[in-house]
Amino acid sequence: MSRARPDKPVTLRRMNSTLEAIAQLQIDSINVVRRAHYMPLFARLGAYDTGALDALVARRRGPMTEYWAHEASYVRSELVADLITWQRRGWVDRSDLFTGKHHELTESVLSYLAEHPGTTARELSTALDVQPVGEKQHWGWNWNDTKFVTEALFAQGRILALGRSSQFERRFALAEDVIDMPPRQDAQDREPALRRLVLRALRALGVGTSHCIAEYFRLPSTQVAALLRVLVDERLVEQVEVAGLAGSCYRLPGAVIPRSIEPDLRLLSPFDSMVFNRRRLERFFGFEYRVEIYVPQAKRRYGYYVFPMLHGEEFVGRVDLKADRRNGVLQAKAVHFEPGVSPEVSGALDRELGRMAQWLGLGRVER
Repeated sequence: MSRARPDKPVTLRRMNSTLEAIAQLQIDSINVVRRAHYMPLFARLGAYDTGALDALVARRRGPMTEYWAHEASYVRSELVADLITWQRRGWVDRSDLFTGKHHELTESVLSYLAEHPGTTARELSTALDVQPVGEKQHWGWNWNDTKFVTEALFAQGRILALGRSSQFERRFALAEDVIDMPPRQDAQDREPALRRLVLRALRALGVGTSHCIAEYFRLPSTQVAALLRVLVDERLVEQVEVAGLAGSCYRLPGAVIPRSIEPDLRLLSPFDSMVFNRRRLERFFGFEYRVEIYVPQAKRRYGYYVFPMLHGEEFVGRVDLKADRRNGVLQAKAVHFEPGVSPEVSGALDRELGRMAQWLGLGRVER
């Protein structure tokens, strides 16, 4: 985000370049402004056609697909096999609880998806005559048996998704119909996958601590710390010091540090990869940020769906946003600037809110 966004249409090439750089777009179902995975590209590129992103993730053997990364995310397709090797989402994959009925349903699901790629779990339930859940519960959610099976298969990487439906449901397909799947990696030889993920995380971050690097894809911190020492010895990673920070940081050799940062204000959604590591925000930028969605209203400090403001190389405040689609209004329900922020930032915020409202198809801003 070191350069100002050019005032020209966003091409597919520029979208792909940005997606290549950050590697993932975290997904969240909350749609207070716009769904989370759409917002990072707007912050980095400006107004763009979200349909183009939808088409990318729905394309067979396309550059992006969905899998678990920091959380559920659209990720670069070439990373999926490595993520399958290292992700451990035991609360999702509960195949250890499968009964004979679930194993039979698993085979039916795989057979059906072989003939009908792009089918949601709800459509599978109808096609395979799986009954609604009723009072039955699986570890806290009312998942029926199809959902139980498809989530396990997805976590295992046996099925993946060709985008999502208009109801935001995964459109499942066999993994080999979504991406070019390499042979399954031996459980005893997982280091090459970890190397690739660590180097890719560091490429996205620019510079980071061992914790930052591990957290980017939710990798085990102990193994990442040990691998970083090896990569430094091999001169594939540089160990550096960052002014004002205790402890070691890392970067890729030859990483370019911009001489200056354009003071172009960006609004980052709560699930943007720039801000989803709250500890990194505090250590590198001195900016405390918490998502208060699940905090009772009376106890919130800044609001419900709060976007940090990045101005140049500093986080300068927070704005609580809501898209009132019925009335065509982008509401800035609360604005909080950091102490000592230049008065010009308020005008920059107004301009950015105007750009966002236009992109969202809203007629005006209320601040």
